[in-house]
Amino acid sequence: MKHNRLLYACWLFLFFNVNSIQANYAFKKKVKDACKSYRIVIESSQLELNPEEISMQMQSGRNNFEMYMLVGFASAGQAIAHQKQMRLSNAYTPNKIRVSVAVPISKGEFNTFMAVCIADKAISLANGRIDSSEFMQEIMKSMEII
Repeated sequence: MKHNRLLYACWLFLFFNVNSIQANYAFKKKVKDACKSYRIVIESSQLELNPEEISMQMQSGRNNFEMYMLVGFASAGQAIAHQKQMRLSNAYTPNKIRVSVAVPISKGEFNTFMAVCIADKAISLANGRIDSSEFMQEIMKSMEII
């Protein structure tokens, strides 16, 4: 009897959470595919989806961290725009995007550059409405070195 209640509770929990799991999977896949088109490999474990913010952790080479920043913001913006176009009830549309890029400074040591922008700016970057150099200038104002 007790076993049946537990099984029933597990099924209910799974049933009500499947939609959000599928939405998160689709969002992460979209981000990963967009990054892959720029030859940047990102794993699902490098993406953290919170209700209000997506966080991405990336690692670049010594001289190309700006490209990683741009690709990170553009891929997240593209994924958010896609979620909005789908108009699903369980769409994942965070308000902010946080990208952290670890840049090697010497053997085994890294500086981490972290920047945040609102989703609408990232969507504008992904859609080409804002130039990448203009976007980078705005991001550099709020960038932190950790």
